Amino acid sequence: KTALFHLVGEQPIPNLLTTRHLRPDVVVLIHTDRTKEDAESLKNILSGYLCYLYGVEPYNLLNIHNALQQFIDQRLIGYQLLFNLTGGTKPMSIAALLIALQRNVPFLYFQTEGGRSLLYRYQFANQGEMQLQQQQEEIRETLRLDDYLRAYVGSYTTEELRNPFEQEVYRVLCGIDGIEILTSVRLRAALEVDFIIRLGNQVGVVEAKTKGGKAGIDQIQAVADQRYLGTYVSKFLVSGSIVDQNNKDLAKAYKIEVIELTSFTINNSLSESDKEELKRRIIEKLKRG
Repeated sequence: KTALFHLVGEQPIPNLLTTRHLRPDVVVLIHTDRTKEDAESLKNILSGYLCYLYGVEPYNLLNIHNALQQFIDQRLIGYQLLFNLTGGTKPMSIAALLIALQRNVPFLYFQTEGGRSLLYRYQFANQGEMQLQQQQEEIRETLRLDDYLRAYVGSYTTEELRNPFEQEVYRVLCGIDGIEILTSVRLRAALEVDFIIRLGNQVGVVEAKTKGGKAGIDQIQAVADQRYLGTYVSKFLVSGSIVDQNNKDLAKAYKIEVIELTSFTINNSLSESDKEELKRRIIEKLKRG
């Protein structure tokens, strides 16, 4: 029987992906007062697993260490322990690492790299020498956008597209193999974006404007804020006309990919070359991460 410990921080996706990849018997979500709500959201999404929520102080290393040891001794006798050190505060990570050393159990670290979800496994050898148990493994399990959004923002709504340019962009996006798309997505009260897309485990937000400008850039930046959609979300401004240089520079500063599809302004439809350009740029950016 395996018990997988997650240190809950602001990025829930590594915990979700690691759990679904490893399929433990028990999941322990170690949280602070600040991240208790995030832990509860994770528990709801991981409804098929036996989950324990356990609160600790965020920065008192000794107290965190002793609390975790006590929890293990009281609740998890006979379980094979596994610690995911990806999230939480630094003292939480250090405490979990010390327990892994003292009990000679493995620990993990999750990393997104080049559009891939990679899991590194480590184990302490004799005399506390750290060695790589195996080089790395790629997590191929994918999260649906519903999981992603519920983990970050809880509830959200979607609507059908009404704008002709948005509809044209949507038809092109649907031609990307393996893509998942939500349209007219509203997060919280005042946050709305035309598309949220997923390819594998890479997520992007797309705002489609016939004339891309500062308003579209601001909208993307608000929705893609780390507090709402995490650190690694890709950002796209799709414009049906040329975007002026000042707004291109602003978009670049925000790491927003600007895709100009000028054929729509001329023909009220996208040319084949613009369709291919849109697909190519979306795929390249999401696979690059």
